[in-house]
Amino acid sequence: MAQIGYGEANGKVILIGEHAVTFGQPAIAIPFTTGKVKVTIQSLNAGDTSYINSDVYEGTLQSAPEHIKSVISRFIDKHHIEEPINVKFETNLPPSRGLGSSAAMAIAFVRASYDYIGEPLSDELLIEEANWAEQIAHGKPSGIDTQTIVSNKPVWFQQGKVTTLKPLSINGYMVVIDTGVQGSTKQAVEDVHQLCDHNEQYMQYIEHIGTLVYDANEAIEHHDFTKLAHVFERAQENLRKLTVSHDNIEALLEISKLQGATAGKLTGGGRGGSMIVLAQNLDIAEKIATSAEKFGAHHTWIENLGG
Repeated sequence: MAQIGYGEANGKVILIGEHAVTFGQPAIAIPFTTGKVKVTIQSLNAGDTSYINSDVYEGTLQSAPEHIKSVISRFIDKHHIEEPINVKFETNLPPSRGLGSSAAMAIAFVRASYDYIGEPLSDELLIEEANWAEQIAHGKPSGIDTQTIVSNKPVWFQQGKVTTLKPLSINGYMVVIDTGVQGSTKQAVEDVHQLCDHNEQYMQYIEHIGTLVYDANEAIEHHDFTKLAHVFERAQENLRKLTVSHDNIEALLEISKLQGATAGKLTGGGRGGSMIVLAQNLDIAEKIATSAEKFGAHHTWIENLGG
C-alpha cells in the first residue's frame, strides 16, 4: 500500500513597514489565510522515478529546478527514504508577489515530509527546516515569512528579531490584490537606499513609516478599523514619495475607493506586486475584488480581519 504524507501552509502579508524595515525600523506581518499551499508526498513502486507535480515544474526529480531538487533530495537522504516518491504541490499563491509563496511551500513540504515518515514535528524544528529551504531559494531570508506562517499570528519584526502579537480581531475585511505586474523587491530596496543615501530628506519618509508601525500595532490592540485605515493612507503616501508605488497600484486604489474601500496601500516591495485594501463589510470587499479583476488584476482574495 502506498505511503502518504500531507502538509499545508498559508501565506503572509506585510501589513505595514515595508522598505523602512531594511533601515532597522519595525514591520508587522500577518497570516494570509486564504492563500494556501498543499503538499502531498506519495510512495511509488520500486523501479519508478521520483516525480514532481507543481505549477512551476512537472517532471522527474532529477531534472527539477535546483532549489526544488535540493530540498526534496535532502529529505530523501536525511531520512533514508528508499522507494521513489511523487511530490505534488497545489497552490493559489503566485510566486514573487510578496505573499510568502516560497516560505509557504517550504513549510507545507516539511509538514508533509514529517507526516510521511510518521515523526513529530515541533514548531522550532519546522522553522529551522523551512528556513534552510528558504535559503536555497532566496539566499538570506529575513525569517519574517516563516515565523508568521508557522505561528499563524501577526508578528512584529525588527532588526532580525521576531515577536508574536495577539491575533487580529478587527471588524472589517481586507482585499488582497495581485496587480499582475511583477515587481523586483531587490531592485526597489536598492533604489530606496540610493535615494536615502543621496538625499537626507527621504529619511523622513522612512522614519514616518516606522512611527506608523507603532500606530498600526495600537489599532490592532484596540480593534480599531478606522485607525488602521488612517495608517494605511499615510503609509501609502510615504511609499509613493519613496518611488515604490506604480501606476496600476494607484489606479486600483482609485477604482477600489469608488466601490467603497476605506483605504489601501501596496504590500511588499512595490512597483507592482500586491496591494491590500480595507473594506468595512463583505459586500464592499466583493465589489472591490470584482472591479480589480475587471481592471486586469491577476488574482484577488478576501480576508476577514477577524471581527
